[in-house]
Amino acid sequence: MNPRAHRNGFTLIELLVAVSLFALLLALAVSQYTNFIANAQVRNAAEAMLNGVLSAQTAAINANTQTQLVVAPTGWQIQFVNPDTSIPAETPQPPAPYVTTDGAPQANVTPKPAGATEITFDAFGRIVANSDASQTVSCIVVTGSNASSRPLWVVVSNANQATGTKLCDPAAAATEPQACPANQC
Repeated sequence: MNPRAHRNGFTLIELLVAVSLFALLLALAVSQYTNFIANAQVRNAAEAMLNGVLSAQTAAINANTQTQLVVAPTGWQIQFVNPDTSIPAETPQPPAPYVTTDGAPQANVTPKPAGATEITFDAFGRIVANSDASQTVSCIVVTGSNASSRPLWVVVSNANQATGTKLCDPAAAATEPQACPANQC
């Protein structure tokens, strides 16, 4: 029998080793991919919340009237407080609401302090007291449903804070630019 004739293929052991290595690499990749998707959804929802705050502030300045951002676990909505409707053609129209299921279905949005759901901006874009005397949102915490996903905060500026409205990472060191202000949320 010719020894070269048996070298034309793979043995069953070689195939089993190759398939086992492929399965192991696939299991590792799926785990990393799941974490990546969870963090991407948290980032998407946090950026959408930041955009909501900035859009409400811009809408207040553009419409020259008080504007409220209403934050909910499902997203945000901008509404005008007592808009001037004396000229119907110039009645301000709020931007379309954002729903977290559009881009981040697994993200959880929590406004802080507990029970606060609104931020009101005056015609100059400054934060003022809510018309219903409720607490003003000072921070929006965005977390993922995956335990390994990284939470992000949207810190809303107010009179006693010099950092401005920003998206920040609570796990970042205080010296890093993406760090959150101390004792904010």
